[in-house]
Amino acid sequence: MRKLIVCIADGAADDPSLCPKGTPLERAETPFLDSMTRHSVAGLCYTIPDGFSPDSDVGNMSLFGYDPAKYHNGRAPIEAAALGIQTSENDLIWRVTFCRTENEIITEPCASSLTQKEGKVLIAALNAACDDSSYTFMANKAYRHLMIQKNGRILLEEHNRKLTQQGKSPLVTSGPHMLQHMPLHGELSRYPASLQAIIQKASQVLTSHTAKTNALWLWGEGNAYTLPDFATKYTSNACIISGIPLLHGLGHMAGMQVITHPAFTGHPDTDLTAKANAALAFLQEPQNNIAFIHVEAPDHCGHIGDAEGKRKAIERIDSELLPILLDKMPSACIAITADHLTPAATKSHAHGAVPFIAYHRELPEQTAVQRFTEAECKKGVHLSKDTILLSELKQYYLTATATDKDLNLKK
Repeated sequence: MRKLIVCIADGAADDPSLCPKGTPLERAETPFLDSMTRHSVAGLCYTIPDGFSPDSDVGNMSLFGYDPAKYHNGRAPIEAAALGIQTSENDLIWRVTFCRTENEIITEPCASSLTQKEGKVLIAALNAACDDSSYTFMANKAYRHLMIQKNGRILLEEHNRKLTQQGKSPLVTSGPHMLQHMPLHGELSRYPASLQAIIQKASQVLTSHTAKTNALWLWGEGNAYTLPDFATKYTSNACIISGIPLLHGLGHMAGMQVITHPAFTGHPDTDLTAKANAALAFLQEPQNNIAFIHVEAPDHCGHIGDAEGKRKAIERIDSELLPILLDKMPSACIAITADHLTPAATKSHAHGAVPFIAYHRELPEQTAVQRFTEAECKKGVHLSKDTILLSELKQYYLTATATDKDLNLKK
């Protein structure tokens, strides 16, 4: 069985209509990626099913080979799985994001300058200030944290029944990155009164401790759940290499080997060389077949509106990650894609197909798609919305008995 490396450049795709000078992918100098693209099956695929917010929990679940429409049940439980948090089936897990607001409008959807130590201090302060034992804040990383609501599932179901009786739709939460520059009053008013009180009280606590954040937002709720075992589902052992708790949680839920290191971060300073070497070490073992390498930096830059930073993050993938993989494991199949669009112009996620390539050195050179960009990949194959990319890669690139030059993805 061939080895497969899936490189997920989180949020690397952009909206060309918002980039008059070219998208970060178009402006990036990527000689290795360009060469690989010409020896690939290239095109566009969908990672976000209809009816879902275009977020990383949904997109990465899809790229891991699990249909979100079938398996997804909230973002916060995925991050809880990374911490090994045990809850009852009626408890509700909420994602807590520290952010900044001005006049009840979110101006910074994530307080990304918060350090790990500062985040833990703030979580401790919130627990100390919370006089209701039904709510427990759990520290995670920097501005990303969790809250456990005892019997929250039952309470939320009751709240949504009341909304329905009033002729209103049930509560559907969104991350703060999707609510930028919008008045929060309307969103907050749909929350149960007890959660409204927590959000409002938290603002006072945070403001008294730091200038980096003055608000928190609760979203991504769900009760604990699991995914089918990856090795059983795909008859392949896999690992996930990432510095992001969300990806760690998905890996744990799927029974993958989760590889972490302090040098793996969610920022542009992440150690891509170390990530490449970790993937190679995993794949050297005969029983291991698939390595997912996740790079958060493009998405991070997109959220702060830094198109140049996003371009540089893409160039680092090309100059620091890909050369090592190509040199040390030349016979591997390498797929490269994104989990969703993160236009720097809007600092938010967006719906739409994302570019992908499926590379192998023995694939004949094709001329239809010359570069890994949104516009170029549009000239290639278009996978349908219900197609799971990994299923196609597994079928055609790992278990096929045909020669590489005969392989192709279904259109």
